[in-house]
Amino acid sequence: MFKFMSFITIVFLFTIFYLALYNMNTVKVMITNDFYYELPQIALIMISITAGSAFMFLVFVVRDTRNYIKTKKIQKKRKRDEIVEQYYSKAINNLIGNRVNDAIEDFELALKENNGHVASLIKLGDIYYEEKDDVTALEYYQKALKLDEQNIEALCKLAGVKMREKKYGEAEEICEKILGIEQDNLTALYIKRKMYEKQSEWDNVLATQKLIINVIPNGPNVHEQEAERLLGYKYEHGRQCLENNILDMAKKEFREILKERDDFIPAHLGIAEVLLKEESAEAAVSYLEKARELTKSTIILARLEDLLITTGEPSRLLKIYRTAQSEDAASDTLRLFQGKLYYRLEMLDEAMDSLKGFDSGVFYPELHMLRGGIYLKRGECEKAAEEFLKIIDLQKALWIPYICTNCKAQSDEWSGRCPQCHKWNTFTFDLQGICKI
Repeated sequence: MFKFMSFITIVFLFTIFYLALYNMNTVKVMITNDFYYELPQIALIMISITAGSAFMFLVFVVRDTRNYIKTKKIQKKRKRDEIVEQYYSKAINNLIGNRVNDAIEDFELALKENNGHVASLIKLGDIYYEEKDDVTALEYYQKALKLDEQNIEALCKLAGVKMREKKYGEAEEICEKILGIEQDNLTALYIKRKMYEKQSEWDNVLATQKLIINVIPNGPNVHEQEAERLLGYKYEHGRQCLENNILDMAKKEFREILKERDDFIPAHLGIAEVLLKEESAEAAVSYLEKARELTKSTIILARLEDLLITTGEPSRLLKIYRTAQSEDAASDTLRLFQGKLYYRLEMLDEAMDSLKGFDSGVFYPELHMLRGGIYLKRGECEKAAEEFLKIIDLQKALWIPYICTNCKAQSDEWSGRCPQCHKWNTFTFDLQGICKI
């Protein structure tokens, strides 16, 4: 390259020399009207070439200097990013190893190198959120959003903090902002659903749940689970309408549920409650009789018992029990319920007969309570004492606990939704399983 450039330079100088021999004329270069210079033509050419070359040289120098500075900045930034990434990776590993303090220190070091590292800010916010330090968590999330105001992760975490602080209005605004950026963002929809659920805004919960079902990705049992939740939310909405005496809407919701699942016991009980308010106890009893025949549910049977005892129709109730027992003669639950009914009706011999035949290897505290009560009413105090002594540490005599078939949680009161696992239609009586001692 050097030899080539030298050759070009020599050729150029020779050309200039050659032209100078045959172009001896001068040129006036006017500075003002009265002042001028006379220059040889070749000199003017040389001056022009030199000035142009100098200008181009200056342009190249500026360009190369600028590129050099830019390259240095890039190299410096790349080196800084590598250091930040090392600190960040180390911090993540410390988090995985549950070394929280070390992780905080490494995240802070990453921010010292680059105070605009959004991922470190969010992770620090997560740490303090887990430690229930919402104030500090909020500071880090807000710093991240100042750097990137449309960062979905930071917005979702911020909404989570607002939810825990019960600032539902602010949480809703943040969720709407997220959905404005990404309209099918499931995290924002889940937060909205939880927020409305906590406030018992079941109409809004229903609307949000329908959106979730529309955008949720396909997966094993995912749609089935969300569809089941939708039925549960319909039940809650119907129950709320029932409590507020909006009976038409309540009945509509309960019936829609039963179109999907005719074994949804809370909906059957809901319709019975609507009928009690709209028409009469007879209408509710008739409906529950049909529902019990359909579902064979002991929960419905227990509600029937309460209604018929209240209306003074024990004979009708006894008939229902006999029918139920003929359908499932081996059911200890039905046998115990029938014995309890006879006890309530002072039919002590029939009560004792109903309680015979229980598996002697299984201990049912409710059974011994009931037998003890029968013996006590008969005046057989010693036998009563024997039964009571077997369960001396128990307080409840005739009450059979409810059990959630999903999470096995027990409860003294029936509910359409389990307070532990939050699933609907799971409460039943179970003598063979968890209620055994």
